[in-house]
Amino acid sequence: MFKNRLVNIALIILMAITLIGVVVFVLWQTYLKPEAATVPGQQVEKKVSAEDFQKATLETEEIRTNLITGEMILAKFAIQAENEDTKHELELRKPQVIHTIIKTLSAMKPDEIQGPKGMEKVEDAIKQELNKLLEEGKIVEVITTHKIVDA
Repeated sequence: MFKNRLVNIALIILMAITLIGVVVFVLWQTYLKPEAATVPGQQVEKKVSAEDFQKATLETEEIRTNLITGEMILAKFAIQAENEDTKHELELRKPQVIHTIIKTLSAMKPDEIQGPKGMEKVEDAIKQELNKLLEEGKIVEVITTHKIVDA
């Protein structure tokens, strides 16, 4: 290659380090971190046992409030926390949780909460607001267990 032996050795070492780096990166992406290999935007849901779900879920009582247009809504939610410690924090903050849900619902119109897409929007909005409230952990899912809109 080059007439200078030191340059040849430096180039060989540089190529070897680059090759090792590429191999390590590929192995890391395929075997050590499989959730990174999924389609972007697609969430990988891990299965939770019924017992773990029950231990980490806080159920609210029925919440009755007005929507922004004056219609009445009666709803009940199950809030799945990341773990039991987060559920305990939610229980301690239950008045704040109820306030957050009422505030979120009272800012919506009846047509915004109709159908599966509407309920998904409500649940996501409540989840985002409750996550802002928590010091540690996060809300995994908000599930509507009861809903009546009185027009």
